[in-house]
Amino acid sequence: MRKIFLVVGAILGVIVAVGVYMFIQFSRPTTVDVPVAVGQIPAGTVLKPVFFRIVHMSNVDNQTLSQWVTAANWAKEADGKATTSDIKAGFPVARSQVDPNSSAAAEMRLSNAITGTNDYYIVVPVKADEVGAYIQPYDRIDLIVSIGSASTNALTLPPTTTDTAGNVVDTTSGGITQTIPPPISKLIMQNMLIIRIDRAAPASSSSANQTDPANATGEVQRLYLKVDRDQLEVLSFVLNNGRRNIAVRAATGSQEAPPTDGVTWDDFVRWFYAQRGDNAKGAAPFDAISPSKSK
Repeated sequence: MRKIFLVVGAILGVIVAVGVYMFIQFSRPTTVDVPVAVGQIPAGTVLKPVFFRIVHMSNVDNQTLSQWVTAANWAKEADGKATTSDIKAGFPVARSQVDPNSSAAAEMRLSNAITGTNDYYIVVPVKADEVGAYIQPYDRIDLIVSIGSASTNALTLPPTTTDTAGNVVDTTSGGITQTIPPPISKLIMQNMLIIRIDRAAPASSSSANQTDPANATGEVQRLYLKVDRDQLEVLSFVLNNGRRNIAVRAATGSQEAPPTDGVTWDDFVRWFYAQRGDNAKGAAPFDAISPSKSK
């Protein structure tokens, strides 16, 4: 009988020991290796291991981990890929911040980032006041050109004759000569894709710059824009004539490029007097200044 108790006691002891071991194992925090940025990584940078250090993180929930690039999936999901937004120092890389279709060769040869046979990239010098601090690669922009001033001579268009449908059929003789007084502003280039941004080095490493994302990566100096053959000459004209303004499109907005009317000096004067006279129809800028609307 005594032997039976000893055997039962031994079995119970083993069960307790196994239970304690399993409890300890399951209660231990789950550790995951996560790459975090050593320093500030601007958008458009091709990711390399040297930019990161490995941090052992414990008890991170699966939903959060599923949004990060971990050390285990680094080679497949991040290495040699370009970032679509800035990565702050000390932060992991979110999967949404990596362009899965980017080529590592684009870092040294940006033309490799353009796959269309009729596509180019063109460099547009900009100042911080023109684009601000928050513009990013893969944003899309529109260009507005303004030519002349109220003190310069008017622009005279050649005679034109149109058919009943409004199409120009003769520009050599007859017709009506149009004179448009400057200044003139026109939305002339739409929906251009930014494929890279050059920024200056941060002004300083002060605590203010480190906490302000607008200052941490330096001022924007150049935009690299993807264009097609038909856009090259127009864009060259914009860059070499008049003044330009840059508008950034909504990230999830329309990519359409509908024609616009532009604004002339006469349009502005008409709008001015319409609102000054409390004209109900003239109160809305589009109704007041659009040449496509009957006055």
